[in-house]
Amino acid sequence: MRVISAVILALLVCALTGCSGHKQTIITKEGAATVETNQTNDTTTITTNRGTAVVGKNAVDLSKLDVPVYPGASSESGGLSVQSNEGNQQIAMLTTSDSFDKVYDWYKNHMPAGSEKLHMTSGGSSMAQFAIGTETDKHFKSVMITQATGKTAIQIVVGSK
Repeated sequence: MRVISAVILALLVCALTGCSGHKQTIITKEGAATVETNQTNDTTTITTNRGTAVVGKNAVDLSKLDVPVYPGASSESGGLSVQSNEGNQQIAMLTTSDSFDKVYDWYKNHMPAGSEKLHMTSGGSSMAQFAIGTETDKHFKSVMITQATGKTAIQIVVGSK
């Protein structure tokens, strides 16, 4: 949790100071955090004594997640990758213009039997979750599908301890 707090603080400072395409060190009460953005300002890397977090467009390599990725889904907003002494976690945020039902059916056919944990529709909103393991297990994988304004959002989380 401390790594996430340091990441949020570093991103806030970076946003306020306009960290574009350069490296900056920020001193906090928990130690130093180095914040580096790439030249196109779409990926930021934060390194502390507790680990490294990469946020943005190139933060997560979808081909290495070992989870089915819905065909044609885009990762415009990118993702978050955290490596620390406590473990590793990859979070990819994807969207598609395909309907919730189409995406849900695809994942139902591509995730292992018994991995569906939630499927609900209420008041025009829909949500489904597929999971292999839990966040307390050594390895876990999760796919959350939600209906958003005009798009279907897919969040993929893969972690290990």
